[in-house]
Amino acid sequence: MNVQERIRSRTGTRSETDCAVCPATRRCWGAEPLLPDAVHVRREPPLERGARLIEQGGPAGVYIVATGCLVLRLALPDGSQRVVGLRLPGELVGLESYARGAQTYTAQAATASAVCRLHMPEPGAAATQGALLERLLLKSASQPERASAPWAGLPAVERVAAFIENYIERAQLPAREERFRLPLTRADIGSYLGLAPETVVRALGHLSQAQRLSVRGRTVSLGGTL
Repeated sequence: MNVQERIRSRTGTRSETDCAVCPATRRCWGAEPLLPDAVHVRREPPLERGARLIEQGGPAGVYIVATGCLVLRLALPDGSQRVVGLRLPGELVGLESYARGAQTYTAQAATASAVCRLHMPEPGAAATQGALLERLLLKSASQPERASAPWAGLPAVERVAAFIENYIERAQLPAREERFRLPLTRADIGSYLGLAPETVVRALGHLSQAQRLSVRGRTVSLGGTL
C-alpha cells in the first residue's frame, strides 16, 4: 500500500494519515518502526504563537506535537493560572482526557507549532487497537510529569540551569547547538519552576556572570557547562 492509499479522507475537510509512512515518525514515536495502520492521526491546522489547542474542561482529544512548543496552563480557583508543563516534539497533549472525558489543562502554543490529533478507539473497543494503546502506554510512562522534575529541591540558579538543560534535551536540539530561543517568558518560566519572575532574571544573570550561558531577550547562547 503506497502513501497516497494510506491517506484517507475520513472527515470531509481533513484527512487521516498513517504515522508509519510519515517522514517525522521517528521524531514523534522513536526509533522502533511503527507497524502499518497501527497509528492514524489527523493533521491539525498550524498553530501560531499564542493560539490555543485545547481549553481546560473542553472536549476530550489526544494530540502529539510534531514541531514547536506548547505550554500547559492550569486555572486555579482564585482565578490565577499556573504553568504546569511544556509539550515538545514527540510528546502527547490531552492524554488524560481520554479517561476523564474532558481536558485537564489549557494548551497554548508558546511558539509556532504543528500538532496531529490521534484517532483514538472508542471506549470498549480497545482490543482492536492494541498496537496504538501499547505505544500510548509507553509514552505515558515517559511523559515529563510522571517523574520528579530534574530541578526539584535545587536553589534558584541551578533550578533555572536544570530547566534549560531539560529543554535542550526534550526539544531534541543538536548536541552541539550553541544558540537557541527559549519558548517561554521569564514569568512563565518562574510559574513553571515555582520562582518569581525577578528570581528567574537574577538566576539568568548569575549564569551569565559565571559564563555558563549568555541571554539576550529569549535567545540563549551556551558558553560552558550548565
